Amino acid sequence: MTTRANLRAALLGVALVAATGGRARAHDDLAPAIEQMGEPAASARGPGLWCVSIGGRASLFRSAGYDAFSTNDAFGQFSATATRTVLTGPRFSTAAGVLWEDGTATSTARGSESSLSVMRLGLVLEERFAPRPWVYVLIRVAPAWLRGKASIDDLSIAAPLETSFSSYGVDTSVGVAGRLNPRRGKVGVWLIGDGGYGWAQAQPMALAPALPSTDRDKAGVTTLADLAPRGIFLRFALALSY
Repeated sequence: MTTRANLRAALLGVALVAATGGRARAHDDLAPAIEQMGEPAASARGPGLWCVSIGGRASLFRSAGYDAFSTNDAFGQFSATATRTVLTGPRFSTAAGVLWEDGTATSTARGSESSLSVMRLGLVLEERFAPRPWVYVLIRVAPAWLRGKASIDDLSIAAPLETSFSSYGVDTSVGVAGRLNPRRGKVGVWLIGDGGYGWAQAQPMALAPALPSTDRDKAGVTTLADLAPRGIFLRFALALSY
């Protein structure tokens, strides 16, 4: 074999080695490239895809109609929320979900025991900003349906005085959440606090005895000042995210 033929064979061998090595490196880089495509979702800050919370809400009802059911303006409710992240980014994310709150206040009106219960069922739209992976700030808007029931146990009447109402309202609030457990786990434990204003229409309070309709008209109706279940509120909750 001539020297020129040997040189051609050597060059061909180098080219084959280079091509094979290049394909091998491209194959080796495939898995890291796929992993990198999933990094933005995995490294998103704030809570995970789902977030479920339970806690308490304290509102101030500065309404004359509420005086018959409480010695002060405070009204407490149990609060539960479930949200799902629908849009996400490096620091900002948007979540939507549902909210349920329920509570009862008791007092004495005209020497008789009185009670007021209010249930709130609503939708939640929440915008989150996470400057750090373990903390985020939230802005929440929650339109809701309200269902209330009031009663006064007047001993001079054979049956308690009762009324109920149904209304719509909306809450707006801002808050902050901090993660309580290490960030290495997939399940996060968060402490959330927010505060804002809850608005709802004022409701007429005309209480009638819980009697058959024929006897109810004879007993008459007790009218109180309108009840406006609205005011500023604070809410604290413990949440799990995953």
